[in-house]
Amino acid sequence: MAKGKGFELIPQAVPTRQRSGFYREIITEFLDSGERSVAVVGTDRKPVTLVQGLRKVLETENVQGVKVVQRSQGIFLTRD
Repeated sequence: MAKGKGFELIPQAVPTRQRSGFYREIITEFLDSGERSVAVVGTDRKPVTLVQGLRKVLETENVQGVKVVQRSQGIFLTRD
């Protein structure tokens, strides 16, 4: 295409979105643990990001009986 303009346009399909599964892994491990309540610690995510990611997994995977709770800077998973 037009190389003299300082850019080039290349026909290419948009790649599919790749999700990491980080939040799904946390939820799965919690469900497998059998614990009634756990604190989620040791991640590099900000609390609000962690809450949103975990809640999105619960919603999209239609997980029933699990809640994400934030108390100050602490993030917890609990069973109803």
